[in-house]
Amino acid sequence: MRIRQHMDLRKKKTSRSGRIVKPLLFGILIASLFSSCIPNSRIVYLQNKEGITRLENDSLISLTRIEYRLQPNDILQINFYSRDLENVEQFYPIFVRNSFANAALTGGNNRSARESAFLTGYNIDKDGDVEINALGRIKAAGLTTNELEQEIEKEIREKKGVLDILVGVRLNGIPYTMFGEVSSQGPNIIQQYEANVLEAIANSGDLTINADRSHVLLMRQYPDGIRIHEIDVTGRKFIETEFFFLQPDDLIYVPPLKIREIGNGDTALSNLATIVSVISSVTLIINVLGNN
Repeated sequence: MRIRQHMDLRKKKTSRSGRIVKPLLFGILIASLFSSCIPNSRIVYLQNKEGITRLENDSLISLTRIEYRLQPNDILQINFYSRDLENVEQFYPIFVRNSFANAALTGGNNRSARESAFLTGYNIDKDGDVEINALGRIKAAGLTTNELEQEIEKEIREKKGVLDILVGVRLNGIPYTMFGEVSSQGPNIIQQYEANVLEAIANSGDLTINADRSHVLLMRQYPDGIRIHEIDVTGRKFIETEFFFLQPDDLIYVPPLKIREIGNGDTALSNLATIVSVISSVTLIINVLGNN
């Protein structure tokens, strides 16, 4: 009689536990599915977002180019041009002048040696100066590339008496650093005179699925310090802003989505594994409590 009463009591507890477990597990399942799924609106680039003026396909988008002012640690490509090679070769480092000499010994047929000699990097030091052979130090920081061209031409005409001279100044690539939810973190460089943020993202292997693309932080250097700007690469409007184009030594931090707080959210399979694990744990706890 006691055994039968005990068995009936266990059945009642099990039945009661079942009535509790089923809705609880269903709720956990639904909550987990909704909280672990990342909608396309969070990961698709260049959307027309609600509440913002639409930029339709094939429409012409005006770009905002801010004339960059040179800063310490920038690397420049400085080229000198003249009808007479002797007028310009003195301004190049010794190893470049040696290439001129080698070209001359071969009768001037070594065209590639002469052309490569016009491509050499000059570093702006911590004081903001660039040192040019036979001219000395010239203040570069704070100037645009066009202003520095004019300054160097003026120095050559006044100090060396060379009137037939033209100077070309360009940035020798755009160094930048990306970190956070990025496939390939760390410093990188784009060997172009101009590049944009989307090119930097592609050059770094794209952002991860967990990246918060609508709150990307761009840390940019200015003559008086660093400013932090927030950009949204999921929308098209940022193309019209001054932050669309990279500048040397930009730091780009990509924060994670909130989904990282409850799971990795990478794939449906990983989410399902997490859900099954949670459900199994809850079921076990309820069964243990029901048998006591």
